[in-house]
Amino acid sequence: MKIFRLCASCLRSHLLSLAIYIVLILLAALTSILSPYIIGDFLDTLIHGSDINAILRFCVIFGGINILRIAVGYITSIIYVKMQVKMGYELNISVIKHIQRLSLSYTNKQDSAYLSQRINNDANSLIIFCITILQNIITNSIMLIVPLIILFTMNWFIAVLLLSFLLAYAILYAVFRKTLYNAGFAFKEAQSRFFAGLFDQLKYIKLIKLNAIQTEVNKRADANFVDLRDNATHNQKVSYMYSSLDGFITTLAQITLFVGGGIQVLNGSFTIGMFTIFSSYFNMMLGASRYFFNMGANYQKVLVAYDRISEIISRNIESCGNMVLNSINSIELDNISFSYNQDTTKRNINNFSARFEKGKMYGITGGNGAGKSTLINLIMGMYVDEREGRVLYNDADIENIDMVKVRRKLIGCAEQEPMLINDTVRYNLTFDERNAQLPMDMKKALQKYLKILNFKEFIEKNTLDLVINDKNSNTSGGEKQKISILKVLFKNPDVMIFDEPTSALDAVAAKSFIEHLTKIKRDKIIIVITHDKELLGLFDDIVEVRG
Repeated sequence: MKIFRLCASCLRSHLLSLAIYIVLILLAALTSILSPYIIGDFLDTLIHGSDINAILRFCVIFGGINILRIAVGYITSIIYVKMQVKMGYELNISVIKHIQRLSLSYTNKQDSAYLSQRINNDANSLIIFCITILQNIITNSIMLIVPLIILFTMNWFIAVLLLSFLLAYAILYAVFRKTLYNAGFAFKEAQSRFFAGLFDQLKYIKLIKLNAIQTEVNKRADANFVDLRDNATHNQKVSYMYSSLDGFITTLAQITLFVGGGIQVLNGSFTIGMFTIFSSYFNMMLGASRYFFNMGANYQKVLVAYDRISEIISRNIESCGNMVLNSINSIELDNISFSYNQDTTKRNINNFSARFEKGKMYGITGGNGAGKSTLINLIMGMYVDEREGRVLYNDADIENIDMVKVRRKLIGCAEQEPMLINDTVRYNLTFDERNAQLPMDMKKALQKYLKILNFKEFIEKNTLDLVINDKNSNTSGGEKQKISILKVLFKNPDVMIFDEPTSALDAVAAKSFIEHLTKIKRDKIIIVITHDKELLGLFDDIVEVRG
């Protein structure tokens, strides 16, 4: 089954827990099968006359079996929860890791709230399905096969009648299979759109308040709600119709039991105890049969989650080579062209060439929308499969280089409008949770950079333990940019890229910052995007980008 193939790695990592879980399930199923026989035997014993010792013996046996079943149920429930939560997380994070390896072209088009909610729900649905289907197939197989054997030995004719109801279930499932799938898929998609719309109400709260557009934005939420309501209603109608027909078949099966079993009692072929046993096993078997055909309906519903997860992980990851660089001496862009919409008539970068060498500081200039930020993305190895031309590091094509390691170790980039992680300032500088206290050499370097950026007072007042909130609203735009610049200086990589850095700095800090870059450029490639004409004379070379 393809769902199991998708979840195979998660299941394999918990084989021991699954094995224990299955053994306990088998034990619980066997205790359930024993109960009807014990009850039936007890009724016949009472009818034919017995003493108090027989009643006590029954109570001990019956109580012991049920206490064992309760204990086993408790243990299996704990094992189930631990496995489900852990495996759900593992599948969830594996999909997210895959997305992280896709081109930015994909993620730029996605609503992050919608995508996150969708992945989480779908991953957990798949894991729950895999675990419960293992449990239920084992349990219901026992509940179906063992009672069927017992019923055939008691009365083969009624047992054969039961099999005809299994055929009815099969026909019912075949008729509703596609309809159930389509209704479930539409409902899940509507749910995801609805919650993403609700998230937008908070995500853009400042924009909404500034422009007083609550009414207009709420209309978008209302539209998503109407879509959700309509799809939920349709899904409920389809599900109820299916379950109603299922209930009708169950009713017919029960009537068959009453007629057939009642006649056997009247004829003296059954005792009351035997009828009770037959009735209990009949219902047990019927319930197991219903599970197997309802399993098809559940499978169709879970198939929606499978298809949505598969749609993501089937996407080809961005190319990444194997060559490892220990340093960067030069970066060259050779006749580069790129368009975000892959429209060759409206390119963001068109036939662009430039070379950047160690020991120099470069200024990137150009009008708004000319493609300066796009150029930086291409230099850093983004959109590697979507651009034309070549990007060379140390004269080697980046298609052959492990650019993930290069960006991690050898490149630092400070954006003009950075997004900081909801964590401490310290974490946003080091991205290392182990650095609760910085080593002495790092502390000295930090103090140096804080002085250069005129940022010392802010850090002394708030400390490195200041937690940047989720929306970064407890820091100003300038403070965020300074933290981003500080992160690059702190990393001290071979290639430093700054996007409009002086826009966040006062005149004194801007001067000391550029002086610092001039001092350290001998061992680095420094690229600065700027509109500040006063800085142009400080660069070794100026690269103009024209849209």
